Amino acid sequence: MDCIKLLPDNIANQIAAGEVVQRPASAVKELLENALDAKATEIKVNIKEGGSTLIQVIDNGVGMSVTDARMCWERHATSKISQADDLFSLKSFGFRGEALASIAAIAHVEMKTKRKEDEVGTHIKIEGSKVIDQSPIAVANGTQFAIKNLFYNVPARRNFLKSVAVEMRHIIDEFIRVAIPHHSISFSLFHNEKEVFSLKPTSPIQRIADILGKKNTNGFLVVDETHDLINVKGYVGEPEMAKRTRGEQFLFVNNRFIKDSYINHAIVNAYDQLIAKDQFPFYVLFLELDPSHIDINIHPTKTEIKFDDERSIYTLVKSAIRKALNNYTALPELDFNKGDGLDAFSFKPPTHFSSSAPEPKINKGFNPFKTEEMDSFKMVQNQQWHQLFENSFIEKNTTQNQEEAIQHTLIKDEQDYRNSDCLILQSGHIVSTLNEALIVIDQRAAHERILFEKYCANIIYRSAAVQQLLFPRTIQLSPPDYAMVHELLDDIKDLGFDVADFGSNCLIINGVPAETIKGTEKELLESLIESYKNNSTRFTGDKRQSLALALAQNEAIFRTQTINKEEAQDLIERLFKCEQPSTRPNGKPVYVELSNSNILDFFK
Repeated sequence: MDCIKLLPDNIANQIAAGEVVQRPASAVKELLENALDAKATEIKVNIKEGGSTLIQVIDNGVGMSVTDARMCWERHATSKISQADDLFSLKSFGFRGEALASIAAIAHVEMKTKRKEDEVGTHIKIEGSKVIDQSPIAVANGTQFAIKNLFYNVPARRNFLKSVAVEMRHIIDEFIRVAIPHHSISFSLFHNEKEVFSLKPTSPIQRIADILGKKNTNGFLVVDETHDLINVKGYVGEPEMAKRTRGEQFLFVNNRFIKDSYINHAIVNAYDQLIAKDQFPFYVLFLELDPSHIDINIHPTKTEIKFDDERSIYTLVKSAIRKALNNYTALPELDFNKGDGLDAFSFKPPTHFSSSAPEPKINKGFNPFKTEEMDSFKMVQNQQWHQLFENSFIEKNTTQNQEEAIQHTLIKDEQDYRNSDCLILQSGHIVSTLNEALIVIDQRAAHERILFEKYCANIIYRSAAVQQLLFPRTIQLSPPDYAMVHELLDDIKDLGFDVADFGSNCLIINGVPAETIKGTEKELLESLIESYKNNSTRFTGDKRQSLALALAQNEAIFRTQTINKEEAQDLIERLFKCEQPSTRPNGKPVYVELSNSNILDFFK
């Protein structure tokens, strides 16, 4: 009996949808790109409940005829290519003809479309690849898509959707990646009838500033390099603009957003010795080259690309950015024909200094040795000195009580390690004994485990000590990071941060965890956001543990940091009070144990 059979179209489309439409943001991306291919000059996006309830995209493009309106829902139906060679001369975003068919297979879809030359438009309703209704309708020129109940017939995929805030963050990502390169087009985005973006046609630099919430673009360095193979244009940030998050990095090839680790390495390498290794530069770069030199048909999402000459592209991109940075960091030139030697054209006086020296105010009549004033001064001192120490004791006792309460919940069976001596190695490891065995402890891993359990307890019991800042600091975030932080705001506060919304993708930091080094508050929060994004998949469904790990990784001591024996003993003691002292939160070991038999085996 024959076993192989041809799958029905609706099942084939559902399978294809698994690759093309991974989440609501994927559908938004496909519809936005279709609107651009239709030569729209105004695009409006309406989202409800993170896209799971409604995704509506309205454009004023060329529209479709009655036949095209029906045909576009068929799989592999496209107007972009007609033969394989067309793939290497593509100027459109779509070309496979899979997106609409995949969306129609897993959602309730409604489309209204009309061409300028037609008197009436076409209205089509589709559910699970089946056309429910097709009729003429009076509608404005262009196309309107409404996708409702995404994944309604694939419950397993629907269950994999994240929270509304997470899905909306991904939608914002896709919206930004389309809106940045098309600055001459009007875009708007609404979520639950609340405006998120309203972008009017403008210049490239102003579009970037509007989207990223940059009120000041003085830190943007212009990149403009033309070559026979490639044109590199756009903007990179001054080294001072570098952050510990990757949110403000955009790379476009022929106005298509792509992810390319090789080109990203060229960009970061251009900043060599200008920024720290744990920082990421700001850049929005547009690469323009002949479509015959690239292949974009290698991934369903079309965010990966192949260059036929990667090395040359790498070198040219790096060179273009280096040139922009060299103009910014220009050094004074030596002119040996001049007697004064240095031409200090690049030295500018700081704008925040006044040209006139400050005038101190002096009370010439004050005499500290005068009897009345001296007695008054001593009386105030005698009355207030104990109050200062009382406040200090109160704060210290409060903090100690909180830490003891937390440690009490975490303490387990303690081992006999207190009386053992320890040896500190230059590699950042501590050698000690435990139950007649030799142990080698990774000091960074141990501190990370201690802090992780402490921060987890802080979130659970809301017992973190907060250090209020004398001068609050503001932090500017990209729209996706801003949306993500809003979802985590309560848990971030439980970690010891006093953070409030400041509007326009900006947060204000009023307080930080008590252990934070003064002056690093902004950098700490940026690192926390970046580490959380990297750890969010490790603790599935528990964002609090991801946050605790992110903060622990940022605050843990490095292996290169020198500690004394007392600090090492204290670290060991705190480690073995943890619930899981033997492993880091990522599962890697904190220490290795060598028993007598293990040691004897080395000498056999």
